[in-house]
Amino acid sequence: MSNIEKLMRPHMAKIATYHGVDPSAELARKAGIKPEDVIRLNANENPYGAFDKVAEAFTSLDLHLYPDPQQRKLRDALSEYTSQPADRIIAGAGGDEIIDLLMRLFVERGQKVIDCEPTFGMYAFSARMADAVIASVPRNETWDIDIPAMKEAIDDTARIVFLASPNNPTGNLLTESDARALLETGVVLCVDETYYEFCGSSLSHLLDEYENLVILRSFSKWAGIAGLRVGYAIASANLIQHLMDIKQPYNINVAGEAAVLAALEHRDELLERASSLIEQRKRVEDAIDELDGISYYPSDANFLLCRFDCLTAEEAYVALAEHGIFVRRFPQSVLENSLRISAGTPEQTDRLIDALRSVV
Repeated sequence: MSNIEKLMRPHMAKIATYHGVDPSAELARKAGIKPEDVIRLNANENPYGAFDKVAEAFTSLDLHLYPDPQQRKLRDALSEYTSQPADRIIAGAGGDEIIDLLMRLFVERGQKVIDCEPTFGMYAFSARMADAVIASVPRNETWDIDIPAMKEAIDDTARIVFLASPNNPTGNLLTESDARALLETGVVLCVDETYYEFCGSSLSHLLDEYENLVILRSFSKWAGIAGLRVGYAIASANLIQHLMDIKQPYNINVAGEAAVLAALEHRDELLERASSLIEQRKRVEDAIDELDGISYYPSDANFLLCRFDCLTAEEAYVALAEHGIFVRRFPQSVLENSLRISAGTPEQTDRLIDALRSVV
């Protein structure tokens, strides 16, 4: 250990990091293809890009001024969109910042954070950053959560449960009955609804009943502005005020704010794009139904978790990459034969289906 590392907090110096997706140029380099031949179906991004009216919102920004630390315009616009009071809403630099703020607010060293693998890796990563104890309760064979096992894991040290709905990467929803069962324990339940606009299913109607419920959402996927990093949370006014008190004062930059305001103004057009991605996901489902050696799990999001019968996930990943198609692989043993494939444009779907027919 170096002298500088001796000064570091021990759990930070040896932390297992979160690995995001590589840029297209790096994917192309590793696969030995041209960057323009890369089809990114590995991050659940919106392949249509930013809506032109959203991009136009950047043309007259006061870049020399700090953004509003109270997020007034943003919270008012989100209030209108969600039908929730503005004092129940906070915006973050992506949903990731909200997750980090919840850790800072609720979790001390050695206390417990619970998730259900397989799921979004940022929950466990943020827990490691907080030096928390991570309890990952396995899902059942249909990827639903195991309520008896969850209740057993919730003890006096438990502070937060993170559950995505639809879950990433399995695509299934959290049921209201399961959510209520967890909320009744008193632990904080953060329901990550990043993919809400693709399924239309939300548990936000439970907010009036439970002060320990947090709903997390994002503009990265449906609105096509992942590069600007804007998400938001809905919770009780009391909890939101505490989050507002501890966030960085200027956490949403002026470009992110302008993009969100424009996206909400043109939500109908953007939601049409989201519907198109669901149509493309269904095209992939239909194609897989006709193939041997590959199957998929039912999904309520803009992606499919696919299982290969005669290939490992690594073998399938490499084979698809040779066709310029990049998907998401996972380290968990339960997914050793599975890949997550994002929905793409119609042209990208054509190439994906042709590649799958070749690979399997």
